[in-house]
Amino acid sequence: MASNDKTPKKGTKSKKTKDQGKKVLILLSGGPDSATLAKMAEQELKETGGTLSALFLKTGHPKDKKELEAANRVANIVGARLEVVDISDAIRALGGKLPTIHSEASIMRFGNSIVMSLAMAYAFEAGHDELMIGLHKDDALESLEYTRPYMDRIQDLADYAYEDSPKIKTPFLDIDKVGVFTLGKKIGVDYSVTWSCIRGEEKHCGTCGACRARRRAFNLVGIEDKTDYAVEPVALDSVAG
Repeated sequence: MASNDKTPKKGTKSKKTKDQGKKVLILLSGGPDSATLAKMAEQELKETGGTLSALFLKTGHPKDKKELEAANRVANIVGARLEVVDISDAIRALGGKLPTIHSEASIMRFGNSIVMSLAMAYAFEAGHDELMIGLHKDDALESLEYTRPYMDRIQDLADYAYEDSPKIKTPFLDIDKVGVFTLGKKIGVDYSVTWSCIRGEEKHCGTCGACRARRRAFNLVGIEDKTDYAVEPVALDSVAG
């Protein structure tokens, strides 16, 4: 006799009804790229319905404080719930390098895989349908870990073990950082609330690669740079970070 048991099988999650809407999780660092991603996701969800959440990974580096402040400001603007996960001990035990790309910083090999695995695990537990990250073309030129084929392999792992796994979205991988700022200008991102500097002092230092890349993007896109710099930056040719 056929069973009428509707309990989801192991490795699946319950289907949501249409009126529940899509649940989207973004990785939010408080920087311009993730702020643009947050604004874009907010606007898309206004049209389609759904909820937006954000995840901030605390690494134990000096920039954490200013980045978290910025991430909170961005999350408040787009109406996203911000979850903070402290991975400082793990980062320290693994050598102390940053897990993902940032201008002039030493980057941990396989670090993006760790970040995406943590984000995917969180997205599973919180019932999210999509996981979004603001990597762009300049990032992908720095390492294969930031390319779409690499992200597809992480997606394949999730799909192999579980049905209806959250889908990884990388909407900026076909455009560079200037392109991200161009999009941000079009959709009304307030870049004055974001943070780029790697040093984590009270003001943007103006001398690190991230500050100089920030200034370059503002200049090329024609956005007034309202950032408070300790030293007036000279625009950087490379925009990684």
